[in-house]
Formats: sequence, structure tokens, C-alpha cells
Amino acid sequence: MAEISSSNMVVETFKLTKIYQNRQIALNDVTLRLEPGCVLGLLGSNGAGKTTLLRLIIGLHRPTAGWAKVFGKFMTPNAAELRRRIGYIPTNPQFPRGMTPITYLDYMARLFGLPKDVRKPRLASLIRAVDLLRVSGDSIAGFSNGMTARLAVAASLINEPDLLIWDEPTHGLDPEARRSMLELIKTLSREKTLIVSSHNLSDIDEVCNHAAVLSHGQLIYCGSLQDLKGRMRRNHFELDLEGEQKAITKSTTAIRALPEFKVVTLKHRRLELYLQEEAVGAAALANVLMTLNDNKVTLVSIRSVGQQTEQAFLDLVEKEESRGFARIYQAEAA
Repeated sequence: MAEISSSNMVVETFKLTKIYQNRQIALNDVTLRLEPGCVLGLLGSNGAGKTTLLRLIIGLHRPTAGWAKVFGKFMTPNAAELRRRIGYIPTNPQFPRGMTPITYLDYMARLFGLPKDVRKPRLASLIRAVDLLRVSGDSIAGFSNGMTARLAVAASLINEPDLLIWDEPTHGLDPEARRSMLELIKTLSREKTLIVSSHNLSDIDEVCNHAAVLSHGQLIYCGSLQDLKGRMRRNHFELDLEGEQKAITKSTTAIRALPEFKVVTLKHRRLELYLQEEAVGAAALANVLMTLNDNKVTLVSIRSVGQQTEQAFLDLVEKEESRGFARIYQAEAA
């Protein structure tokens, strides 16, 4: 992220740490900065500390150590004015079952102190925007997951916040509702700063421009999504070939003999390659191309296999866990 002054940051944390009951370290020494207009995807497995981090940022928990600032001011449980500028959706949002979308949103708007002449038109506009107009007078108790998610979106926007913090907004949604939610995030990202926590890496890949990765309460990456992908080990390739089958088979045999590859398989005219961990991808593929050329086999296409964001995330976590003992030892030595 580009360097800008601390006072202009939307979110800033410094050595943020949360320990529950003096024994469970949910978050450990997390420092990050979020610029205006950033759409940050918060990644991590269950128990990684994602929800704890979000709750500390919005002041629902007190940190054990470190601090969080929002819009340049320290966030505390009493910082009501800061929270007025934040729209929050928790995982699996719950609503009073006896209320309707209209009565609930009106109630939320009153809590934010919105006058009636502002409250009523905004409420009507949001109900239309999230496609709940038909059921605006129905009891929330009978709502599907998708309808509940759309109501949560409307509630998070009722105060016209500058920062949106949504924890697993696509959790439990069917494909159609998920697609609708992702399109809404794209629209909002044009004018809002967002933090979106998700287990679904393809969602993050589609709507975010930055990523933060948590593993066992530690921040192991924070930066652009493009840079995260750039760290990915590209060791699995598929090549589509054209030529005589005899020549393709001969080429495959020669490629299997190359030391850079641990697995080489041929299915009809598609060659699948897995590189050794220490192999240099460009040099290994250059040897493959020369082998194909020597046998008069034409390369039709070549591609790196796998979802890039998912693979980059898994590689990052794997590397961090593999050096876990070394990191602990170094910390104790220091």
C-alpha cells in the first residue's frame, strides 16, 4: 500500500493482541494499515483470529495489548461516535423475530439518531436496493438465509457509513444469493472502504484488491492481492499438444527423464507436469519446449493449474507453519 499519513488511515492497528481467560491467544501482535478506498479480504481458517480482529477494530472487545485506530482515533468500547461511521455485519446475523424489515430498520435508524425526514426515505431506498420490498411488512422469523443476509446489508448501511466491516457475508447463501452479494460489494467498493472476511477464497479474489492472512492469531501477510498471487509456487502445468501420437509419446518419455519434474502424465494430447520443489519453472519449461520442438510436436496452449488465490494462500500458510518452531526458538533466543 502506498505511504500516506497515519491520520488519513481508515484503520490502523499496532501490536494488537487479544488473550481470552489468560490462556487462549486469539490474536497476537497484529499491525496493519488500511487506506481509504481499499477493499481488504481477511483470510484465514477457522480459529485463525479473523472475527476477533474485526471485533477489536469496532470496539466490541478490549485488546489485551496494542491498539486499534479508526479514522485516526483510538477505538474503545465507549467510542460510539466512531462506530456511527462503521457498518458491521457479523457472521450469521440474528434479528428480533417479531419485527418486520420496516420496523427493524426504522428502529436501527432511531438508534443512530436519524430524524424522521431522513429516516423514512433512506429506509425505503435501502429496502428497494436489497430487493426486500415484497416482504417489507412480513415477519423476519420466516426469512430464508438470503433474505436475512440482504436485511443485514440494509441495516449496515442505514447510517451511511464510511467503513464497512462484513464478517463472512456469503456464509450459508445459495449460489444466486451469493452472486447478488458479490455484485453488491463490487458496487459499494466504488465509494466505500471495506473489510470482508471470508472462507471462500474465490469471493476474495473477485471483489478485493488487498488481502490480510491470519494463521493461529498471527498476521502472516498484508498487502495487495496481486502480490500475494506473485508469491505462489507455480509447479503444476498443463500443456495441450498437436502432432503425431508417436511423436507426442516419444516427447513424453524424454520429458520424464528430465530431473526438474517429479510427475509427468499424458492423457491423449494433454501433458500434465509437476515440478520438483527446487526446480526453476522457466528453465524447466524451456527444456520441455526444446524437447517438443526436437520431436516436431506443436504446443497449442500452456497454463498454470489451480485457483491462484487459493494456492497462494495455502502456500503462505504452509510455509509459515513449517517455520513455526524456528520462529518460536528465535523469539526465545532474542
